[in-house]
Amino acid sequence: MSATTSPASEAPLRPVGHPAGLGRRLGAMLYDSLLILALWMMTLFVLVAAADGEPVTGWWVQLLLLAELAGFYLLCWRRGGQTLGMAAWRLTLLQSNGQPCTWGHLWRRLLTAPLSFICLGLGFFWVLFDARNATWHDRLSGTAVVHLPKSENA
Repeated sequence: MSATTSPASEAPLRPVGHPAGLGRRLGAMLYDSLLILALWMMTLFVLVAAADGEPVTGWWVQLLLLAELAGFYLLCWRRGGQTLGMAAWRLTLLQSNGQPCTWGHLWRRLLTAPLSFICLGLGFFWVLFDARNATWHDRLSGTAVVHLPKSENA
C-alpha cells in the first residue's frame, strides 16, 4: 500500500457535506455570540459579587473575557469540530483536506479570524465570491466550514 492510499478503517469518520454558505455561518455566529454573552455575564456577575458590588475594570478583566472567548472556540472546535451554534446549523470545522483540525489549525483560525472583521466584514462576505465558499481565515488557516447533510435518523 502506498503512502497516498489508506485502508477503509483509516478513512475519516466525519460525514462529508458541502461548503457552508454565508447565511448558515452568520446564523451559527449569532447563536454562539449569545452563548458567549451569557458566559461573560456570569463571569462578570461573579467578579462584581466578589468585589462587594463595586465595578470591576481594567486590563485583567478584558484579558479574562478574551481568554474565555478563545477557550470557548478552541475547546469546542477541538472536541467535535463544532460549537453549539454550528451544531444547530449542521456545520462542522475540518481541515481543507477533510481531516479533523489540529491545534495548529485552530490557533491559526482563531488568530486570523479578526482580519475578516477588520475590513467591515469583507473577509466573511468573501464566501459569496470564492469558488470553495472560503472566508479569509478559512484560507489562512487551512480549514473549511462544511454544511453536513441531515442524518437519516432525523
